[in-house]
Amino acid sequence: MTELQSLKKRLDALEILVRKQNVLIGKTGQGMLAMQLDKQKSDLSHMPGSVADPAAGSAHAATDEDLVQLVAELQGELNNIEERSIRRMANAGKSSAKEAIAPMLNADGDVPLQTDEWFPKTVGDFESIPTNNLFRLAKFYERMPLSGKEQEKYEQYLDGKIESMKVTDSTDEDIAAEMKNYSPDQIDDIFNDVARYLGLPARRGVHEW
Repeated sequence: MTELQSLKKRLDALEILVRKQNVLIGKTGQGMLAMQLDKQKSDLSHMPGSVADPAAGSAHAATDEDLVQLVAELQGELNNIEERSIRRMANAGKSSAKEAIAPMLNADGDVPLQTDEWFPKTVGDFESIPTNNLFRLAKFYERMPLSGKEQEKYEQYLDGKIESMKVTDSTDEDIAAEMKNYSPDQIDDIFNDVARYLGLPARRGVHEW
C-alpha cells in the first residue's frame, strides 16, 4: 500500500467516525470540511497510485500535504470526542448536590469558563438552574434551535458583518420573550436533553431515560 493510499484509508475512517458523532468543524474556518473532503477524494481518483510517481509533480505533493492537514484536523475532532466521553463518565456517577460538574466541550471544542455564570458548577446548581440560563446552556451545546434574532445575528457573523457572535450573550429580556414559545413540558425536555449531553443522571418529569 502506497503512502497516498494509506492516507486516503485513514481519511475515510476518520471521516466516518466524525460524521457518526455529528461533529461540526467551524471554529478554525473549516465549516465546509465535507465539501473539501469530497474535492480531495475527487482529486485522488485522478492521481497515480504512488506518491513517488515521477509524473506526480509538485501539485500532487501539495495535495498530499492538504490530506495530511485534513487527517490532523479530523484527528483533533476525534480527540474532542474522546474528551467528551471521559467527562460524561465523570459526570454519570454524580448525584450529590455539592459535587462539581465536569464542563463539557461543545461541537466547536469550546469549554465553559469558570467565569461563565450561566454554566452550573455543581449538580445542585444544575438541578435548580433558572430557565434563562438553561436556554443559554442548551444553545451552547446545540440542544435547542436559535431564536429568530439569534439566527439573524449568526448570519451577519457568517457574512462578516460583525466580528463575533455568542449565543450565550442573549439578554434576559430576549430569553424571557423566547420562553413564552415553550410549554413547561418542553422546557423539561430541554433540561433532560442537556442532562443527557452532560452525562448527568438528573431528570425532570416522569419515565425519562
